[in-house]
Amino acid sequence: MNEKEKQTDKKLNATHQDKDHSSRGISAALHGIELSAVLTIIGIIVLFSCSIIVTLIAPRYVDPSWTSASSPYQMQMYEISDPNLYISSTVKGGSTLQFVYHIKQDFTLLAFKEAETTLFVSPQDLKKYITSHEEPVLKLTSRTLLLRKPKKTELFNAVAEADKRREVAQTEWETNHPQWKEEQLLKPAFEILELYQPEGNEAFAIAPEGILENWVDQNYKILDETVQQKYHQDPGVVYINNPMEYRFSHFTYAGQEGWRFDPEGNAVKDVHELKSHALGFRSRAELITLGEHIYAIEGCWYCHTDQTRTLIQDVVANGSASYPAPPSSANEYIYQKITFPGTRRIGPDISRVGVKRPSRDWHKGHFWSPKTASPGSIMPSFHHFFDDDPRGTSRSSMGIPNYRFEAIYQYLLTKGTRITPPTQAWWLGKDPVQTKEIIEGKRR
Repeated sequence: MNEKEKQTDKKLNATHQDKDHSSRGISAALHGIELSAVLTIIGIIVLFSCSIIVTLIAPRYVDPSWTSASSPYQMQMYEISDPNLYISSTVKGGSTLQFVYHIKQDFTLLAFKEAETTLFVSPQDLKKYITSHEEPVLKLTSRTLLLRKPKKTELFNAVAEADKRREVAQTEWETNHPQWKEEQLLKPAFEILELYQPEGNEAFAIAPEGILENWVDQNYKILDETVQQKYHQDPGVVYINNPMEYRFSHFTYAGQEGWRFDPEGNAVKDVHELKSHALGFRSRAELITLGEHIYAIEGCWYCHTDQTRTLIQDVVANGSASYPAPPSSANEYIYQKITFPGTRRIGPDISRVGVKRPSRDWHKGHFWSPKTASPGSIMPSFHHFFDDDPRGTSRSSMGIPNYRFEAIYQYLLTKGTRITPPTQAWWLGKDPVQTKEIIEGKRR
């Protein structure tokens, strides 16, 4: 082999060696990729398994108070009251609201409590459901009953009975105030209503505007022969006081159609009619869920937290003038589909806003012009929560609140208002931070 052939063989061997090294490098790289893929798959399986453990198994070993309602009142508000309280405006695009209870046989608890100047008459078999003004024990029933202006029917002449009851009441008042003429006292105008049983197993009654429901946890008695619902056995119950049937009539004013409460108008047939396009009622539960969604998509949680932390500034700011508020607990959020604890407080915390800011008018002004309601605020205006008044008859300088405003208002008003019943102050005696001792210098 000559020198030229030897050099050629060396080049070929070098080429083969380079190829071998390249092949080994590629093999090593591929092996690394395969190992990485395997580790990734293993990691995914581990994370998925941990998520299953956390969501399905771990809660069984968590303190049950974290995952159960804060109080029977909270549970009944979300599960009993909200789905059966309906809200709508009287005119499409109008600002006047109407509130209606959906009453169900053997489900909704009702009370018929007389006042000093409001008295009831009824057929003999219904008298047992009336709680007189002097009675200390409130009578409740889940039998579907309603109040109305006295009417004369074939079975009961409520008009004649009402006249007798009014005359007796006036005589008793004069007897109790013998000097009423000399003292120039005005005779009270007694209102007499008839307690009656409507047809069917459901009814619709006028509801007052507000964020709290009637609640009783002592000195009451449910007159049902058997327990109709599990919540009837709770240590306190929400109930509807003196329900009067909701009837409506249509009207046309300035070219716009609307409807209003009318005792002599049409009765609501069922929930489908109540929610129909003509009336447009929506339950408070639906509005709260929508409000939670609006809170999310509007990005409110970028600037507002939803948690009272275990810090002095938090419990003092979210409490009353005399007592600090307790820090937020997990069970306050169990009825939310999304929880927004948040991390930044560009704006104030909202966890107690239902207690601190319950006024509908304040929230209307705040969403329309935050800087006017809260000087120095950098919160943007939410004019899309309002509609224009096409006739220009609105007395307000702002637009007419629409369903977006009502939804987020109902959502915000749940904050801090349902931890305990309205008969209790949820912040009294609940100061784990011992704020008062720190402020008074008794504890560091």
